[in-house]
Amino acid sequence: MWGIVFTEKQYNGLCLMQEQEIKYLPLFVFVCVLSACTSVRYMSVETYNPATVTFPPDIRKVLIVDNTVPQPQVPFTLNIMQAVDTMNIASDHVANVFCRTLGEMIVESPYFEDVLLYEGRFRTDSSGRNTDSILTPENVGQLCEEQDADAVISLDRLLFEVHEAIRNMDDYGLSTGIFLDATISGILRTYLPGRRTPLDVIYLSDTVYSCIVPSVLEPFTPEDIRNALTAAFEGLAEKYHPHFVPHWNDDIRWYYVSSAARNKEAAAFMAAGKWENAAAIWELLYDATASQKTKARMASNMALCCEMIGDFLRAVKWAELACQHLMGHPAGNDHMFGLQKEYLSVLTCRIEAEKKLREQEQ
Repeated sequence: MWGIVFTEKQYNGLCLMQEQEIKYLPLFVFVCVLSACTSVRYMSVETYNPATVTFPPDIRKVLIVDNTVPQPQVPFTLNIMQAVDTMNIASDHVANVFCRTLGEMIVESPYFEDVLLYEGRFRTDSSGRNTDSILTPENVGQLCEEQDADAVISLDRLLFEVHEAIRNMDDYGLSTGIFLDATISGILRTYLPGRRTPLDVIYLSDTVYSCIVPSVLEPFTPEDIRNALTAAFEGLAEKYHPHFVPHWNDDIRWYYVSSAARNKEAAAFMAAGKWENAAAIWELLYDATASQKTKARMASNMALCCEMIGDFLRAVKWAELACQHLMGHPAGNDHMFGLQKEYLSVLTCRIEAEKKLREQEQ
């Protein structure tokens, strides 16, 4: 028995690809060949981003707490397969999985000295299962003192439903697996001792898909469901941990190249990560041309070089220039203008992100 976890976007993309991969294969090949002939090159970059929550600089140890009340009966919808009568899903298991995995993901970052996990569930009453319970300042002080922590991240609410989404079939019409989806809602709060209100509130709202692949062609068991939900909530914790620590994101950038010798030279510098060398050439080429479209492309390349160097203010100025050169140009450049406006917005956000990162790394 093994499982695969998909986000909703990945799952929908997988289904669409399965339906259309044969139909659109010739078009895909044509687009790849066409792209190879264009003057646009794409590159993968990593950007460093701040956490959503900004902790005070003296916070060194964080405690993860399960403050939820289990759902008495988790809604479970079967559309195709038949489950055994003893099927039982409880949210106490997945809440623990989420809290443990969240702590493991956060502690991998050097942002905190240590991340602790509260053993068991803090909340012991059975009332208000469909509502969350905010920790009182007394609760927070008690937890921090007992666990030697400086702050608390508490899962105060967790509700979910499970549905059987689809059953995969092979070429012979036999079952190869079942997709289950868990629709999740919850609340994560960050608390500081001595503070009357939470420092921050993160709302969980997601749908996570798990693929169960039976070893035999039989209905799945409660253990199959448990394993699938474990993988799903581990994936959910991984998705939400960047709210609490600075993190790296993968992104895509592009730059423009022609067959001219100086263009190729600058492109080679960019491929080698020698951004200042490339920028020197792009700026010369920018000054040397009268074409508004070419100026826009050279300005865009300059903006990318400045971004990679870390000079975001200068990058914004070059990105603004690229947009200005495209304004009023023939309608055929509307797509390029839209991309440049989007890139300008990204750079503006990076400036704000840098300010927040400096606060968080004090």
